[in-house]
Amino acid sequence: MAFDPQQYKHVEREVYSTTAATYDKYGGETFRLYARRLLDGVRLKPGQHVLDVACGPGTASLLAAPLVVPDGSVVGIDLAPGMVELARKKAEEARLSNVTFREADAENVPFPDDSFDAVLCNHGLVPTTDRVKALGEMRRVLKRGGCIAISAWSTPERSLTISIVAKTIRDHFPTAIVPGAPMWFDFGPEGALEKALSDAGFDGIRAARHTIVQNMRDGEQYWESILGISGRLQMLLQNIPPDITSAIKSKQM
Repeated sequence: MAFDPQQYKHVEREVYSTTAATYDKYGGETFRLYARRLLDGVRLKPGQHVLDVACGPGTASLLAAPLVVPDGSVVGIDLAPGMVELARKKAEEARLSNVTFREADAENVPFPDDSFDAVLCNHGLVPTTDRVKALGEMRRVLKRGGCIAISAWSTPERSLTISIVAKTIRDHFPTAIVPGAPMWFDFGPEGALEKALSDAGFDGIRAARHTIVQNMRDGEQYWESILGISGRLQMLLQNIPPDITSAIKSKQM
């Protein structure tokens, strides 16, 4: 099977839209922990303007918005309209008036050059089909002297939340892994993310590895959680016969 970037985006858009609520339910606290690490890195100040790329349910955006008041603002963009709708609802509930959300592709950011003091991307670079273009867009809209902060999964042995089921899929139905498709651990190897940023024209790059612990009561909760937070996993399972999916699930129990 050949990798089709446009079809991949179409499926990703639909999957992440329909799973927005479960993504937030099962992954909300974990991704908030990652987002706080990003915010520690950019050190936002009042009056700054921030872009959150592939914002999902607005996790990083909602944490950033109070840090830039009274005159600063945050804009979150995401490919999935369901994520954008949920992010808007959460902003309204939190009564945050300086954060907005809109549907947009990370590879075609709909803002002029030099628009933002900081760019955030909380695990959103991994699923892009053209990482070079996405990073180029982030650099384009970033003001001179601005700061970008990106989080990504580490290597499989350090990213057990994803890697356990990823290995099981590979063992049971290896053809579900399409060559050329984005994979969770692409930026895990030492220096991989730094090189991608450097190739995109960024300098002064600093990287750090963090450990986030998730506690599961049993295999059923693990399976529900991993399906809830990973649209990519759901995309893979769509290409696997139901009986093999059941076998994969049983291995997680």
